[in-house]
Amino acid sequence: MVILRDTKVQDYSYIGHSSNFLRTNIGKFCSISRNVNCGLPSHPTHFISTSPIFFSPNNSTGTNWVKGDKLYDDLPSPINIGNDVWIGMNVSITSGINIGDGAVIAAHSVVTKDVPPYSIVGGVPAKILKYRFSSDIINQLQKSEWWNKPDQYLKDNLSNFQHNIDHLDDMKIS
Repeated sequence: MVILRDTKVQDYSYIGHSSNFLRTNIGKFCSISRNVNCGLPSHPTHFISTSPIFFSPNNSTGTNWVKGDKLYDDLPSPINIGNDVWIGMNVSITSGINIGDGAVIAAHSVVTKDVPPYSIVGGVPAKILKYRFSSDIINQLQKSEWWNKPDQYLKDNLSNFQHNIDHLDDMKIS
């Protein structure tokens, strides 16, 4: 089961099972594996107790001690996942994170900082391991915004997406 709350998934993206997304915008052509968690609510570490029974009228305990408004806003800041992003299994992404276009997040990572476009990150916490392409190619890919091209254009140029790239000058994606 995939749980999407206040989440938008754009064209041609998919999400593996046992994943939870809250307040997340997912771009086009994203490949998201199973058991990925994005934007989970927080708890007040400056209160005596972190239990939601003390700050939220609607909480997971089924007990309603707080009357009226929440005393603590536990909703996370939105997460933005760019286009053509690959997220491995068992990844957690904290609230307020921006993941750039073409990024790759290794399995079992915990993302606590923004991820630059076309970077490969991994670890706990996730750190940049390397970039997929040279800065020139990254700039060309971002400028092309190929993910916004019409479907027919992408189909007509399918072969350009099926091999390694050394430079984009000979390719018809810009």
